[in-house]
Amino acid sequence: MELLKKDNWWIWLLLFLFSNGTGVIALSALLGNMDKDSWYAKPSNWIIGFLCFLFPGFIMISVFSIEMLVLAAAKLDVKYKEIYLSPFIWLFMLIIPIIGWILFPIVIIYLHIAILIKLYQGNGEKYIQKDNFVLE
Repeated sequence: MELLKKDNWWIWLLLFLFSNGTGVIALSALLGNMDKDSWYAKPSNWIIGFLCFLFPGFIMISVFSIEMLVLAAAKLDVKYKEIYLSPFIWLFMLIIPIIGWILFPIVIIYLHIAILIKLYQGNGEKYIQKDNFVLE
């Protein structure tokens, strides 16, 4: 089943609704956003993060989820990708009280909805790879 086809956008909608938005990690994997040299690919980073009273580990999971969300949105050509690809924008939203704290969840919800719209429009079809799995 080719999940990036235009006809299968509703699967991503259901995954978004029932997985609390973490289905974006699977979408990023299908789009080829995972980098083997990045910080999240090193098991030692995760071990250290979860050994330090669990709090840094949960922050790492949140950053990983946001990074995959942003990379998936950028790959699907969501508007204003130059803005949300910058890590400084995300830091400013966390640091600036009230306005930034309100904008943070709004931007995340916007990116989730925009990804669903772009999948409905068929922007994910160009990333479908033929012959991914060979059954023998």
